[in-house]
Amino acid sequence: MFVQHTIASSPIVSQVNKSTADFDLTIVSKSPEGIKGKILFQYLQQSFQASIEISSNVIKIKCQYPLEGISSTSPLLTFDALNAHSYFYKGAITKNGNQQIVWLMLDLIHLYNLLRLKPATFLEIYRETYALIKSQNEHVVFGNIPLEGVVAKTAAASLAHKMKLKHKYVFCNPMHLLANVQHILSSYPQQFLLPLPLQPKPDYVLS
Repeated sequence: MFVQHTIASSPIVSQVNKSTADFDLTIVSKSPEGIKGKILFQYLQQSFQASIEISSNVIKIKCQYPLEGISSTSPLLTFDALNAHSYFYKGAITKNGNQQIVWLMLDLIHLYNLLRLKPATFLEIYRETYALIKSQNEHVVFGNIPLEGVVAKTAAASLAHKMKLKHKYVFCNPMHLLANVQHILSSYPQQFLLPLPLQPKPDYVLS
């Protein structure tokens, strides 16, 4: 699915610490509790770069290129799920952690593809969710649905449900999905400007 991408050296990060067929991970800092670094991967000729934080019970990815600021977080593991199924254990990323990184990468890829290939559909999904929230709270502003409280939970659940129905994709964190969609709407408004429809030619000629 992914093509391995080679990381160029930089003064901050000196070497690739983990390279797979799916991604390259370069570690910036490491402790017994987890890892901070950057991740690079490719999808259909497009390179992606993101910062990443990994601990035993959560993984966070924040895109730096091409969709700067878009983020996704893995499900929070409970205490009972740690060790055998944790993301980071005994100084290394586990098999479960590696798989979760791939799922988070897919979150970024899916939003990128929607914006690039189907901006009208992307906007339609958000408008439907906004209409639902507006019917419950007339003061809510388009593109700025609050990201906390009951309104946020309702909007995030609605958006995630519509994404699953229309695009068969389950985003790892519905609240991040809501925040990301609104971030994209404000950061890339030109993507949603559709050309005016062509005017039909008259079927007669004025003399």
